[in-house]
Amino acid sequence: MKKFRYRLQALLKVKEHIEKERQKDHAVALKNVHRQEDELRRIDGDRKNNLESQRKQLDGRFSVAEMLIYSRYLARLKREELAGDELLKALEKEAEGKRQVLVEASKERRILEKLKEKQAAKHRVEIEHALTKENDEIALVSYRRSDHA
Repeated sequence: MKKFRYRLQALLKVKEHIEKERQKDHAVALKNVHRQEDELRRIDGDRKNNLESQRKQLDGRFSVAEMLIYSRYLARLKREELAGDELLKALEKEAEGKRQVLVEASKERRILEKLKEKQAAKHRVEIEHALTKENDEIALVSYRRSDHA
């Protein structure tokens, strides 16, 4: 019996490779999103620390220069936070785009795999049919020989 051979195996391998590349791209995009989220958490922590330090200073005497330093630092953190939020939105959008590309690559690979499964099942049915036919032939020849002997 001839062995099943999927004619589109090379194309399936290419689709699998493309899917793996898309997975890597998506992972890099997600890593960038997480890195930006960490940066925003750091900025928020710095802001909270600065406010706490400023509160402690208010208990005692403070100068206008110190207050200016605190307020300028808070303003800088606020600008960084706003810029970071915008960057995070852009990175999340990019990650979603890469996820969509990955989903599409997965669909294409699954289509070829399903076709392979269907063709393999059809091949098995053909083999079983050929074996049944061969067994019937052997039984018929054997029956004819036993009748004429």
